[in-house]
Amino acid sequence: GKQVASENLDSKGLVNLLNTQKNAVQHSAPAALAPLLGLANLSLLGSTSQDGSGGIVQTIVSFIKEFWPFIIGILVIGLLMKTCSQQPARQTPPPPPPAAVAPQAPQPLPDTTKAARDTTAVTADSLGTFGEYKLPNGVKLNIPEFGIERKLIAFIEDKTKAVDKTTWFTFDRLIFDTGKATLKPVSQEQINNIGEILKAFPAVELKFGGYTDNVGDPKANLKLSQARAETVMQEIVKLGIDKKRVAAEGYGDQHPVADNATGEGRQKNRRVDCRVTRK
Repeated sequence: GKQVASENLDSKGLVNLLNTQKNAVQHSAPAALAPLLGLANLSLLGSTSQDGSGGIVQTIVSFIKEFWPFIIGILVIGLLMKTCSQQPARQTPPPPPPAAVAPQAPQPLPDTTKAARDTTAVTADSLGTFGEYKLPNGVKLNIPEFGIERKLIAFIEDKTKAVDKTTWFTFDRLIFDTGKATLKPVSQEQINNIGEILKAFPAVELKFGGYTDNVGDPKANLKLSQARAETVMQEIVKLGIDKKRVAAEGYGDQHPVADNATGEGRQKNRRVDCRVTRK
């Protein structure tokens, strides 16, 4: 309306002005609303005969009065839709990094020196090198240089060594079931060697002593030590040795050879010894 007044447009000029704006109005309006607002008829502007200029003006004025507010609203809506479509998409922030987990402290290792290896066995290094040894009767033994077999033979053959009650020799390759008097099969080699030594020295008599650590009931320990000493004695008798030549006694936790406060010490105290009672 302002442009019509400022430019003093006549009817022909007003028609030309509307013709220049009709495409913008039609494209700005949503397709679904154009028929409802009668915008499709805008294309007829300018095609009306010039002879009916008065009718044209009346039609234009009526159109402006009725539809101009809608046209303004459509232009505003179109502008808003275009502006919104150009807004950048909201970016989702990346998830926070996972919380650091503190490493668990290492668990202490179990005490492998416990009685699960009820044994008088020692390490191979402490036994020295195994080698052949020939007994007086010609029997050959494969025994370690620092094992009980060589120590016992040396004592028997040494005429300067008198029989006493304090000289004991510890078996170094006997293994019992935990808490029992049953020998493991691996113990049989040393049992056989002691049997062969007694056969080679028929005058020799032995006493076997059983010992435990100080853990548990002292009475139960004494009973277990007695049973283990008797087991070794019975195994020797099975090899053909006269039972009158051997004896057995259990001493429980008496006469420890190591500190019972440590696992290694308790293992050393769980043992079977032998002593020469006659030679």
